[in-house]
Amino acid sequence: MKRRIGFVGALALGLGLITAGPAHAVPADTIHVPQDFLPALSDTRATGHYEVQGTGLHIWTDGVPDGASSNKVAEYVATSTPLSAVGEPTLDYTNPSAGGVPGFQLVVDFDGDGTRDGILIGEPGVYGNDWWVNNGAKPFVKAGAPSHAGGFGSDNHGTLDQWRAAFPSANVVAFGFSLGSGVKGDGVLTAINFAGARYTFAETVTLASKAECKNGGWATSTDPVFRNQGECVSSFARTKN
Repeated sequence: MKRRIGFVGALALGLGLITAGPAHAVPADTIHVPQDFLPALSDTRATGHYEVQGTGLHIWTDGVPDGASSNKVAEYVATSTPLSAVGEPTLDYTNPSAGGVPGFQLVVDFDGDGTRDGILIGEPGVYGNDWWVNNGAKPFVKAGAPSHAGGFGSDNHGTLDQWRAAFPSANVVAFGFSLGSGVKGDGVLTAINFAGARYTFAETVTLASKAECKNGGWATSTDPVFRNQGECVSSFARTKN
């Protein structure tokens, strides 16, 4: 049986609440698309695209010219995981055509007060095990960065172990990926490895009628998740479908 985890209905990210959709349990090793992506953090732009392909996620940008700011695909999934427990997150990515590759994104509450303070970005193909913080991070995060030397994604960077030592109360409130902006790329994200779990992808399944609840159909629904066939049928009885 797959492990299951309850995603919170709302997370305190930034100055407001981020709604993660109806509270229900989903398999910890499956990201349902687009159901489990956080709309308030999404940064997939006009010439950025994604679609489920098998158990992977095909992501690509097609803006012309190369370097167009609309070339970006970035999506995030809610979590509440201490930075000390995330290990060394990685993306499994196959890149069938020349172009850029996505970076790992950790949205972090660095001081443990329940608000988003910055995003740690890992690009191992470019910077090895060094993670840099985005320019929009709060000043105290930049000031407390392990290193301020140049030559990385920003002047504020360090390994995850160094970030953990600098901010022992840090908590990751969302994780995800970003291809771009301005990057021309086309490939398949086959898995996200985060905090000891390997996440693959599946399309959101929403049943259309009570007839689809029968013969085990209720168990295939991901939006919402039903506990049994009776609960599924009852939900349609209320809407007369």
